[in-house]
Amino acid sequence: MIDLVLKAAGAACVMAAAAAYGELKARRLAQRVNQLQQFQQSLKLLAEEISFARSVLPEAFQAVGGQCAPPIRDLYRLAAETLAGNRELSAGEAWCEAVRRIYPASSFTPADREIIKGLGVSLGAREREGQLQQIRLTERRLELALEGARDDNNRRAKLWRYLGYLGGAAMVILLL
Repeated sequence: MIDLVLKAAGAACVMAAAAAYGELKARRLAQRVNQLQQFQQSLKLLAEEISFARSVLPEAFQAVGGQCAPPIRDLYRLAAETLAGNRELSAGEAWCEAVRRIYPASSFTPADREIIKGLGVSLGAREREGQLQQIRLTERRLELALEGARDDNNRRAKLWRYLGYLGGAAMVILLL
Protein backbone atom coordinates (compact mmCIF):
# COMPACT_ATOMS: atom_id res chain seq x y z
CA MET A 1 0.00 0.00 0.00
CA ILE A 2 2.77 2.42 0.94
CA ASP A 3 4.54 1.50 -2.29
CA LEU A 4 1.51 2.58 -4.30
CA VAL A 5 1.19 5.86 -2.40
CA LEU A 6 4.88 6.67 -2.90
CA LYS A 7 4.65 5.89 -6.61
CA ALA A 8 1.57 8.09 -6.96
CA ALA A 9 3.27 10.92 -5.08
CA GLY A 10 6.38 10.58 -7.22
CA ALA A 11 4.29 10.55 -10.40
CA ALA A 12 2.46 13.68 -9.26
CA CYS A 13 5.77 15.43 -8.54
CA VAL A 14 7.17 14.51 -11.96
CA MET A 15 4.00 15.69 -13.69
CA ALA A 16 3.96 18.96 -11.73
CA ALA A 17 7.63 19.64 -12.48
CA ALA A 18 7.22 18.96 -16.19
CA ALA A 19 4.06 21.07 -16.40
CA ALA A 20 5.79 23.90 -14.52
CA TYR A 21 8.71 23.78 -16.94
CA GLY A 22 6.37 23.99 -19.94
CA GLU A 23 4.52 26.90 -18.35
CA LEU A 24 7.79 28.68 -17.58
CA LYS A 25 8.91 28.44 -21.20
CA ALA A 26 5.51 29.69 -22.42
CA ARG A 27 5.60 32.66 -20.04
CA ARG A 28 9.11 33.55 -21.18
CA LEU A 29 7.77 33.92 -24.74
CA ALA A 30 5.00 36.24 -23.50
CA GLN A 31 7.52 38.23 -21.43
CA ARG A 32 9.64 38.78 -24.53
CA VAL A 33 6.68 40.32 -26.35
CA ASN A 34 5.89 42.51 -23.35
CA GLN A 35 9.49 43.67 -22.92
CA LEU A 36 9.87 44.48 -26.62
CA GLN A 37 6.67 46.54 -26.46
CA GLN A 38 7.99 48.36 -23.39
CA PHE A 39 11.27 49.08 -25.13
CA GLN A 40 9.39 50.36 -28.16
CA GLN A 41 7.47 52.78 -25.93
CA SER A 42 10.68 53.84 -24.23
CA LEU A 43 12.16 54.78 -27.61
CA LYS A 44 9.29 57.19 -28.18
CA LEU A 45 9.92 58.72 -24.76
CA LEU A 46 13.65 58.98 -25.46
CA ALA A 47 12.99 60.69 -28.79
CA GLU A 48 10.75 63.21 -27.02
CA GLU A 49 13.39 63.84 -24.35
CA ILE A 50 16.07 64.42 -26.97
CA SER A 51 14.02 66.54 -29.36
CA PHE A 52 11.65 68.53 -27.16
CA ALA A 53 13.07 68.57 -23.65
CA ARG A 54 16.59 68.90 -25.05
CA SER A 55 17.92 66.97 -22.08
CA VAL A 56 21.50 65.79 -21.90
CA LEU A 57 21.70 62.03 -22.23
CA PRO A 58 22.11 61.05 -18.56
CA GLU A 59 19.06 63.15 -17.67
CA ALA A 60 17.12 61.79 -20.65
CA PHE A 61 17.98 58.22 -19.63
CA GLN A 62 16.87 58.89 -16.05
CA ALA A 63 13.62 60.48 -17.21
CA VAL A 64 12.79 57.61 -19.55
CA GLY A 65 13.83 54.98 -17.02
CA GLY A 66 11.53 56.50 -14.44
CA GLN A 67 8.56 55.82 -16.71
CA CYS A 68 9.35 52.19 -17.51
CA ALA A 69 9.11 48.83 -15.80
CA PRO A 70 12.02 46.46 -15.23
CA PRO A 71 14.18 45.43 -17.08
CA ILE A 72 13.77 48.45 -19.39
CA ARG A 73 13.90 50.80 -16.41
CA ASP A 74 17.13 49.15 -15.30
CA LEU A 75 18.61 49.53 -18.78
CA TYR A 76 18.11 53.29 -18.84
CA ARG A 77 19.14 53.81 -15.23
CA LEU A 78 22.30 51.74 -15.63
CA ALA A 79 23.18 53.65 -18.80
CA ALA A 80 22.67 56.96 -16.97
CA GLU A 81 24.73 55.84 -13.97
CA THR A 82 27.52 54.45 -16.13
CA LEU A 83 27.63 57.60 -18.23
CA ALA A 84 27.58 59.93 -15.22
CA GLY A 85 30.02 57.83 -13.20
CA ASN A 86 32.68 57.43 -15.87
CA ARG A 87 33.30 60.54 -17.94
CA GLU A 88 35.81 58.67 -20.14
CA LEU A 89 33.12 56.40 -21.58
CA SER A 90 31.10 57.53 -24.55
CA ALA A 91 27.30 57.37 -24.43
CA GLY A 92 27.37 54.44 -26.83
CA GLU A 93 29.80 52.51 -24.63
CA ALA A 94 27.69 53.23 -21.55
CA TRP A 95 24.59 52.05 -23.43
CA CYS A 96 26.28 48.81 -24.55
CA GLU A 97 27.50 48.15 -21.01
CA ALA A 98 23.97 48.64 -19.66
CA VAL A 99 22.56 46.28 -22.30
CA ARG A 100 25.18 43.69 -21.37
CA ARG A 101 24.30 43.96 -17.67
CA ILE A 102 20.51 43.71 -17.99
CA TYR A 103 20.52 41.01 -20.67
CA PRO A 104 20.57 38.00 -18.30
CA ALA A 105 17.54 39.32 -16.40
CA SER A 106 15.56 39.99 -19.55
CA SER A 107 13.65 37.74 -21.96
CA PHE A 108 15.41 39.19 -24.99
CA THR A 109 16.98 36.93 -27.59
CA PRO A 110 20.50 37.58 -28.88
CA ALA A 111 18.96 39.19 -31.99
CA ASP A 112 16.89 41.51 -29.79
CA ARG A 113 20.01 42.41 -27.83
CA GLU A 114 21.81 43.39 -31.04
CA ILE A 115 18.91 45.65 -32.06
CA ILE A 116 18.96 47.33 -28.66
CA LYS A 117 22.74 47.66 -28.67
CA GLY A 118 22.54 49.19 -32.16
CA LEU A 119 20.88 52.25 -30.67
CA GLY A 120 24.11 53.08 -28.87
CA VAL A 121 25.95 53.68 -32.13
CA SER A 122 24.89 57.29 -32.42
CA LEU A 123 23.92 58.22 -28.87
CA GLY A 124 25.93 61.25 -27.89
CA ALA A 125 28.21 60.89 -30.91
CA ARG A 126 26.07 62.80 -33.38
CA GLU A 127 23.96 65.90 -33.38
CA ARG A 128 20.37 65.71 -32.21
CA GLU A 129 18.94 64.88 -35.64
CA GLY A 130 21.36 61.98 -36.13
CA GLN A 131 20.34 60.54 -32.78
CA LEU A 132 16.67 60.84 -33.68
CA GLN A 133 17.31 59.07 -36.99
CA GLN A 134 19.02 56.23 -35.16
CA ILE A 135 16.06 55.97 -32.79
CA ARG A 136 13.67 55.76 -35.76
CA LEU A 137 15.84 53.08 -37.37
CA THR A 138 15.85 51.11 -34.13
CA GLU A 139 12.05 51.47 -33.92
CA ARG A 140 11.67 49.97 -37.40
CA ARG A 141 14.00 47.08 -36.61
CA LEU A 142 12.22 46.57 -33.31
CA GLU A 143 8.83 46.46 -35.02
CA LEU A 144 10.01 43.51 -37.12
CA ALA A 145 11.38 41.76 -34.04
CA LEU A 146 8.13 42.40 -32.17
CA GLU A 147 6.10 40.96 -35.03
CA GLY A 148 8.26 37.84 -34.96
CA ALA A 149 8.00 37.61 -31.17
CA ARG A 150 4.20 37.81 -31.30
CA ASP A 151 4.09 35.11 -33.97
CA ASP A 152 6.50 32.98 -31.93
CA ASN A 153 4.38 33.45 -28.81
CA ASN A 154 1.17 32.53 -30.62
CA ARG A 155 2.68 29.40 -32.15
CA ARG A 156 4.99 28.10 -29.47
CA ALA A 157 3.35 28.97 -26.14
CA LYS A 158 0.71 26.25 -26.46
CA LEU A 159 3.35 23.87 -27.74
CA TRP A 160 5.49 24.34 -24.62
CA ARG A 161 2.50 23.83 -22.35
CA TYR A 162 1.48 20.62 -24.12
CA LEU A 163 5.06 19.38 -24.18
CA GLY A 164 5.31 19.94 -20.45
CA TYR A 165 2.28 17.81 -19.73
CA LEU A 166 3.07 15.15 -22.33
CA GLY A 167 6.73 14.99 -21.32
CA GLY A 168 5.70 14.56 -17.69
CA ALA A 169 3.25 11.81 -18.62
CA ALA A 170 5.91 10.04 -20.70
CA MET A 171 8.38 10.20 -17.82
CA VAL A 172 5.80 8.81 -15.40
CA ILE A 173 5.03 5.93 -17.76
CA LEU A 174 8.73 5.16 -18.16
CA LEU A 175 9.36 5.28 -14.43
CA LEU A 176 6.44 3.04 -13.52
